[in-house]
Amino acid sequence: MLIVTCQVCEECKILAGAPDVDGLARTCWVCPCCGSVQVVQLEVSMDASGDVAGIVLGMKMEVRKADARR
Repeated sequence: MLIVTCQVCEECKILAGAPDVDGLARTCWVCPCCGSVQVVQLEVSMDASGDVAGIVLGMKMEVRKADARR
């Protein structure tokens, strides 16, 4: 999983992907907001696949139910 940001409008996108044996992850995508083509090469220092659940749970948004007394 790669988390990337558009270099034009800063839209965040989560893409499927993994680093190669040389430690570089490469991806190409089109921003859904501004339509610019993004080509990204990221140096990945370590594989966090063992802690994906912790990463995803850390990004969750808290939803609070409306007060029923109103």
